[in-house]
Amino acid sequence: MTEEQAKELLQKYLDQQASPNEQKKVEEWYATLHVKDVAIPADRKAAIGAQMFAQLQIAMRKQSKSGKVFKLQSFIRIAAAVFLILTIGISFWKLNTKVASENQLTVVNGSKQQKRITLSDGSVVLLGPSAKLCYSKVFASNSRQIELKEGEAFFDIAHQEKRPFTVHTDAGVDIKVLGTSFKVKSYQAHKQLEVAVVTGKVAVSNRKGNLGTLVKDEFLTYNKNNGRTAISKIKALAFIEFAFDGASLDQVIAKLQYVYSIKILLKDNALGKLKTTASFSSKQLPEEILDIICSLHHLRFSESKNHKTFNIYK
Repeated sequence: MTEEQAKELLQKYLDQQASPNEQKKVEEWYATLHVKDVAIPADRKAAIGAQMFAQLQIAMRKQSKSGKVFKLQSFIRIAAAVFLILTIGISFWKLNTKVASENQLTVVNGSKQQKRITLSDGSVVLLGPSAKLCYSKVFASNSRQIELKEGEAFFDIAHQEKRPFTVHTDAGVDIKVLGTSFKVKSYQAHKQLEVAVVTGKVAVSNRKGNLGTLVKDEFLTYNKNNGRTAISKIKALAFIEFAFDGASLDQVIAKLQYVYSIKILLKDNALGKLKTTASFSSKQLPEEILDIICSLHHLRFSESKNHKTFNIYK
């Protein structure tokens, strides 16, 4: 029986126009229905309960006016109709939930190196070790929203004026941008959340309102315990040593992008397979390191005026 045929049969049953066989079919069908294993949100349960009670009251008033005793069969008529609405509603709700969950991806970086994630809009996320990120496989037409559940990540956001990009955090702090690059550090075990802007501008807020608007080279700290916020210039990072032993050029680039918060592009993707063995320090400028790497592979590079984007080519 199709959904439309079921509706027609129930309507006949409610209007008392169903044949004895049709009445029997509906009552047998109703007796076998069970929805106790279906997970339904509390607000949906309340709405269904209110609808059932309203229908029951109407039926009881009609029975009182006609002087007839309210019978179980009358209740079955009402309950069957409401149950059909419930069943159809659950079907659509479960379908929509399934579609939504299929569009959601969760990535946990279990390695000791940064993980590069390219989003559907072309934006790039460099996910730190042990970090967890939830995002849509395909963004909505009017917004781009992701959630940094744990850890540290560097975001290089593709500029789309009509589709704002928002990073949500478990601390209840949101970072909204149009097109920029910035870093977020939010560990559940730490009382402090940090946002650092490399290029562009971002707005940081929580449920109570705006916490601050950051521009290039500004740094925001937010105390989860007392809600206090402080904005300052980005502090110089401690110098670190990093070495590559037969790493691919793609891996080297990912590391440099994370350390220096820069963007490095390869003119030819095949270059990414080239192997590199060398040691560097963050005391060195990225230009110095790229000059050494390009010399090893007989390559060249160019840089943008702001020294934040580099192109490597033959």
